[in-house]
Amino acid sequence: MKLQSSLPQQFLLKGSTLLVALTILLGSCNDLKNLNPLKGVTYKLNYRPANTQIQGLVVDAKTGQSLTIPVQVTIFGKDASRVINFDGKAQTSYSSPKGDLFIGLRGDVPTRQAAAELRIVVDASGYIPSGVDLRLTTALNNPFIIRLVKKTDPPQGVAVKQDQVTLAANGTLQSEKEIGMASTSMTAPTTVQFASGTVMKDDKGNVVSGTLATAIAVYSPQATSIPVGLTTKVTQNGETTSTNVSLQIASYISINLTNSAGQSATSFTKPVVIKMGILPTFLNRSTGKLVQVGDKLAVYVRNEKTGNWAFVQDVKTEAMSTGLGVSFPVTHFTDYAVASAQPTSSSCRAVWNISGLADGYAYRYELVQNGSIRASGTTTDKALDLGEASEGPAELSIFSPAGNLLGKSSVQNLCGDHTLALSVPAGTVNVAFTVRASCENGKNIEVYPTVLVRYGKSGGDPSASVGVTFESGHGTLVGLEPNTSYEARVDYEGSWSEVFTTGTASESRNLNYVLKSHTEACK
Repeated sequence: MKLQSSLPQQFLLKGSTLLVALTILLGSCNDLKNLNPLKGVTYKLNYRPANTQIQGLVVDAKTGQSLTIPVQVTIFGKDASRVINFDGKAQTSYSSPKGDLFIGLRGDVPTRQAAAELRIVVDASGYIPSGVDLRLTTALNNPFIIRLVKKTDPPQGVAVKQDQVTLAANGTLQSEKEIGMASTSMTAPTTVQFASGTVMKDDKGNVVSGTLATAIAVYSPQATSIPVGLTTKVTQNGETTSTNVSLQIASYISINLTNSAGQSATSFTKPVVIKMGILPTFLNRSTGKLVQVGDKLAVYVRNEKTGNWAFVQDVKTEAMSTGLGVSFPVTHFTDYAVASAQPTSSSCRAVWNISGLADGYAYRYELVQNGSIRASGTTTDKALDLGEASEGPAELSIFSPAGNLLGKSSVQNLCGDHTLALSVPAGTVNVAFTVRASCENGKNIEVYPTVLVRYGKSGGDPSASVGVTFESGHGTLVGLEPNTSYEARVDYEGSWSEVFTTGTASESRNLNYVLKSHTEACK
């Protein structure tokens, strides 16, 4: 940390003049002992809790807006023991007041050869839990986004059915219950069947009773809120070690049953049968053809509390009354995916070398493989390393801070080094920003944090914004369109923003926000 003090103008007097003024004011030199020489002094503090950090947002999957309600956060992974929060305290399970997350790491700064690995699992009231796997390879890492599906207002590509299941005092279902979901333009029909006499329990083995609010969500294979990426760690047949695979999702379901006391039913004494439809447009990478009757797929389970994926069983597609689908029994409720899997390898990395961008230019990228967005984010890297991948055709798209498409690159094999030459429109301008924080408790401290600044067109889709990390509160937004309204913001227990309109020349601006009293810098 670097600590500076800034004297107010009234202290910038010559010594003799100051002494005379004080003598007249106080009437006696003896009263000088009551003078506080630091009164009115403002301290300037460059604040960076950890040498390694990453910031992210938990957003509503439909609106793209950061959540403004408490978010329960749990952090797993081989480097979880190194995690600290914005106050510099070790913390791997906590409730964040809102959807903005800060994660710092103690110890050595990670590299591409010795990456830090974390899994972030989040939950919020009224939403379906989700998470993300992070691979940190530098001191200041690119930001992440976790998209949560709201049960009562899902995004396009996710269908949610609300229902009820009533249990006796001993947790027994008195009669058979079937919950069916019709097909939509993006999801196939799905049915969940409960047998009469089934006893339901929570994850601690306690009986669950009463009326259970039931939410069944079926995701399109193209839904960006499915928590898979280019590579997913999956355990096989009860093994403790995991292997990296590329999961091509054919269908995905999340099931939640909760009573009025907040107790969730997660296990059953009798199997629950899930029948999941598969859209006829699904391309089975194992065969290279559209899905057909008899194709072998697999069922994978994702533990919503830990984010762990595990292989369950193989299944074969069959003809159902509503079209193609698969059927399988489960005795635990969480998230299930029907998918085909391809192994990935460290020898297969997806890298794009991007030219035509100025240093510090932040852009947003999307990688599509097999019709699904498999990787997305925002960065200033000219060598975009998407990490371990699987073979096959793919397409990368790059977008400007204003959300305009800058260019695309289509490749027949995702593995390897690729190039993409971009052309940014002429006449763009740079806007230098100073990010300054004051303390909620009124302490005379100005804090200049190392912080992520997100920005994009004012009033635009928040999920289309880009981000750049400012060190010690100073940085530049590079390559903005002239005469255009933008919004720059810092997320800290809410959003603090500055809306501005660019001119035709570079300029400087300020973004101010307030730190809570519990922040280490304000104590």
